[in-house]
Amino acid sequence: MTQTVTVRNPVLRGMYPDPSWIWDGRRGEVVLVNSSFELVPGLPIHTSRDFAHWRHVSHAIDAAMAERLMLRYVKDSGGIYAPTLRLVHGRYVIVCTVARLDENAALAGGVSPEELDRYRRSEGNFVISAPSLEGPWEGPFWVEGAEGIDPDVFEDCDGRVYWTQTRPSVLPKWEGQTQVWTQEMNPLDWTLINRCDKEGPYGKTIIWDGYGVEAVWAEGPHLYRIGDYVYLLTAEGGTSFDHSSMIMRAAAPGSLHDSVLDWLSNSGDADSVRKRVRPNERSVIGESARLFHADKKNPFLTHRHLGCDERVQCIGHADLLHHPQAGWWAACLGIRETRGVHDDELVSYLGRETFITPVQWQHDPVSWRLEGRGERPGGEDDPGWPVIAFSCGRIPASIDVVVDSAGVAGLPRAASLHGESGRDLPHPVSPGEAIEPIGHNDVRLALVKTPFPMRCIRVDEQDFAAVAQPGTTLVLRQNSLNFMTVRARRESGSPSFLVDVCTGVDGERKMSTERVQAVDGCVGLRLHGTRVDCFLLCADDDADPRGPAGHRVDGVFGDDALFSIIRSPNVPVRTVSGYDARFLSTQWAGGFVGCMVGAIGD
Repeated sequence: MTQTVTVRNPVLRGMYPDPSWIWDGRRGEVVLVNSSFELVPGLPIHTSRDFAHWRHVSHAIDAAMAERLMLRYVKDSGGIYAPTLRLVHGRYVIVCTVARLDENAALAGGVSPEELDRYRRSEGNFVISAPSLEGPWEGPFWVEGAEGIDPDVFEDCDGRVYWTQTRPSVLPKWEGQTQVWTQEMNPLDWTLINRCDKEGPYGKTIIWDGYGVEAVWAEGPHLYRIGDYVYLLTAEGGTSFDHSSMIMRAAAPGSLHDSVLDWLSNSGDADSVRKRVRPNERSVIGESARLFHADKKNPFLTHRHLGCDERVQCIGHADLLHHPQAGWWAACLGIRETRGVHDDELVSYLGRETFITPVQWQHDPVSWRLEGRGERPGGEDDPGWPVIAFSCGRIPASIDVVVDSAGVAGLPRAASLHGESGRDLPHPVSPGEAIEPIGHNDVRLALVKTPFPMRCIRVDEQDFAAVAQPGTTLVLRQNSLNFMTVRARRESGSPSFLVDVCTGVDGERKMSTERVQAVDGCVGLRLHGTRVDCFLLCADDDADPRGPAGHRVDGVFGDDALFSIIRSPNVPVRTVSGYDARFLSTQWAGGFVGCMVGAIGD
């Protein structure tokens, strides 16, 4: 017996950037991991059987691993960047980068010079591995000789394992040009392997330097073997409004290793290649030839051509997955934008979220010729090129998927381009669940580095409200320089509340206090549009401070009552004051993260 489920994008809401995923045949599930920056626990892992319902199973980084990774000392928008998750020799492997480490703070905090030296020699790149998703995760294994960010790990058909990542170009032709390099890796100790050929020793091989003239920031590389080809997927254009995903491939019927050797021997570009690499490096990019050839329809995934009326922007940083029943899919990041004050202004508060789409492999229907009688390109053994979402060319708002009696997805049936995606889709709640108590579960994280020692959650909707009990400070945070706090306290001898509001804008703090006539209540912040409102949920108003159906307003972290989020816009509140919220947006504050909300108790 089968049924149809609807996948709604984004599938992971709030700050879940840089998705990487695999089909895990042993578990019969899709497994997905995301970047987590300075959040601890970090590297959240979710699984799904139908692409619509996602279950958090673990974090690959616990508190002890975070200390070994020195996450306590990373700067804003630093920490855990762009993981790749794969199964290598039967084990779960995540490769990743720790970025923006404050080395002086780390030394002052007791990190040994030897550990810092290992970090420097690897440029913050590391491997962790585990026999199961639940752990224990072993590592970190710092990868000495790695350069850049966004590493990938790939096991080819001959058993060779490759470490691939991006770095600034050695001799850039324009600002922002990067190159993607790869090198063999020993999966027993996670060290890079240096080899020798007839021209001498070598390590890294440069395989890509951007799709076109003035192409910038070729990042997030992933290698895949599909039949006789090795495909290279990259993100380009940066992680903002010009973001995109490009795909290339190299014919490698024997192995990637053999194809590189064959190209170097027969390309005729040896002289031009030597001028563009460092000693003991190789390149398969010449002036007139290259090993990896691009899909002429690139970018195969982007929203950058859709204009400012498209609310889902910055689509890119994709990873491909093959499901045995549901076929090919791509996961990518995107940002749901909010219309700003000006016509051409878009602002975002949620950070980069996880979107998914079905993928089909296609050839051109025909190769046109002047004299007619065109032929269909590609042969039976040619996989072709990926096209997303039933040839519609953009991330769908929703996808209908048929699932079997065990809840495992089959082939997707249809996709809708229009709908609620990016347009304030309400969080699915049952009637009477307008107020959601906060529990210590999968999406409740602790910030290691913050001026406020708090537990927090991701802001995950474009109309988001949270409340806290009197005596508790509620915090809405973009980074350590741009934040807002609110605290209510009873005025002695008076039936009034004093509401203290602090705004931090680019590091400058401003305080204000408002007096509100109320017997009892909870203080809250509501982020919506380009406004952030301070409000009271008062016992002497029509609103019940316990919320509909008796749901309590005070959320729980362990035994500590702190705060809750309000999911229903119909809960009556008393607005105290309002502010322009754009200082809390990524466009104002900069960086790569989204807003978080948390609370500090007495």
